[in-house]
Amino acid sequence: MANKVNDIKKEIVLYAKLLDAKGLVNTLEGNISIFDRETGELYITPSGTRKAFVDEDMVAVVKDGKQIAGSVNRSSEYLLHEAALKARPDCNAVAHIHAPYLTAYAYCNQTIKLKCSTTFSLVFGEIPCLPYGEAGTIHIADGIEEAMKEHDLVLLGNHGCVAVGQTLEDAVKIIEAAEEVLKIAKIAGEVGTIVDIPDDKLESLFEHHPGSKRNRNKK
Repeated sequence: MANKVNDIKKEIVLYAKLLDAKGLVNTLEGNISIFDRETGELYITPSGTRKAFVDEDMVAVVKDGKQIAGSVNRSSEYLLHEAALKARPDCNAVAHIHAPYLTAYAYCNQTIKLKCSTTFSLVFGEIPCLPYGEAGTIHIADGIEEAMKEHDLVLLGNHGCVAVGQTLEDAVKIIEAAEEVLKIAKIAGEVGTIVDIPDDKLESLFEHHPGSKRNRNKK
């Protein structure tokens, strides 16, 4: 059991530092978690701590709404993590990130729909934006249960984004992929006029590509 706990904490520290190095989190915004469904314990990065300096002792452990371990207070948005994990019982990890390009859309309360990128089309289809909900309260997750039935990544109005995955690697990599596509789309718009993939070609991609969202969700 001790080895399992240590492994979870090490993984969280590893990804906290990775996200910090990539500029996707800062001292006050962005947190990640792993949920142990066997014990009901949520392991989450602490609040107000520079992610580059997080160590295993700082990782907070929450059970039944109470912090039971960790030298620093849990993130104030653990409620968001719990809501996302409740919405997706097939997942065990959450990444709540304020990645710049994704967050820009969240500030505009705008669902992301891109037809110029095969990667975006195959992996996401679209990234919905939830309405504004007060940070630090359960209302930040209003609408998340319905949105996450079909999407692993959603935007939070006037806030950031949240992704779920079976592992922390799964949750983090889809945020990184989306952020990179949006970055390139921004550059493309400055270069010239973005050309969308024709609808019939997209439909063929959705239907036949084994990595499409449609085919991944088939029983």
